[in-house]
Amino acid sequence: MVFSGLAGLKDDLEDRLRPIRAQLFPRQLLLELQDDSLKGQVLRGSEPEAVSIDLPLPPLTCLDGQPLEKEPLGDLIGDLLVRDGLLDAVVLASLPEGAAQWRVLDWPFEAIPDDPIAALRTIDPPLNLAVPLAESTIDLRPLPGSTPRLLMAVAPRTLVNDWIDVFNLAGVQLERLAPAQSCRLAAVTSLLEAAPEDELTVLIHPLPAGGQLLLLRGTEPVFDWSLPEDDASLAREVNRCLTFYRRRDPSIRRLRLLLSAPLPSQDRLQDALGVRAEILAPEPFGSLVLQGLAMAESVR
Repeated sequence: MVFSGLAGLKDDLEDRLRPIRAQLFPRQLLLELQDDSLKGQVLRGSEPEAVSIDLPLPPLTCLDGQPLEKEPLGDLIGDLLVRDGLLDAVVLASLPEGAAQWRVLDWPFEAIPDDPIAALRTIDPPLNLAVPLAESTIDLRPLPGSTPRLLMAVAPRTLVNDWIDVFNLAGVQLERLAPAQSCRLAAVTSLLEAAPEDELTVLIHPLPAGGQLLLLRGTEPVFDWSLPEDDASLAREVNRCLTFYRRRDPSIRRLRLLLSAPLPSQDRLQDALGVRAEILAPEPFGSLVLQGLAMAESVR
């Protein structure tokens, strides 16, 4: 009877200390959302633990970045965090690949205002986006250079709200939703800062069907394109995109090929471009996106 009472007192003390411990020693869960899978790992301070979440999602749980089954997805995320003892963790998540669009903006005035998002909505320039700016969630990042320029990522507000609903259903504390593309760019920026002026970086992110191509001058994205699944078609499409971009910028003299993961058509692609690929290794992070999420947190 005495021991039972002591055990109950210990449990009560643990319950009282848990929120204090969470504030003093906060844990963050980096979570990469994809249409067909989830991947996550805990970040303690600036040190990542081993990947603890890595599982496929049933077909049509998400489509083109949109969560179609919000309640089952929220239950799954909540169950995973309960399993790993992470319900007190702060979640930093990346939106799936198809959720956001990018644009590089040359700001039309001499200085960028204090609230550039509100100013951008007022100007409402023609940007050929899938959703109007008035119906979008906008993220703006300044780009280096002598003139005011911004990297803009936009996602439909309804899509972002649907993901917020998913995490509310999971019963977790969501601190950030970031575009996967922005996270991947943050992870490779240090590799690109010293790029020669005549070099074009070809960054390919393999996907279950095909891949995503991003061309960069230095650290600035200049062109992106979806790539087909077939090996021969993928190499041909990359070459076609390079030919198109070189017409716009004939100063390109050299290429650098970066792959976020091994590509089945890698040998064919290297032969077509005449350059060897560099496979990016984000260890100890589980992916470039997770690495970029952690980097964005460290500079806040």
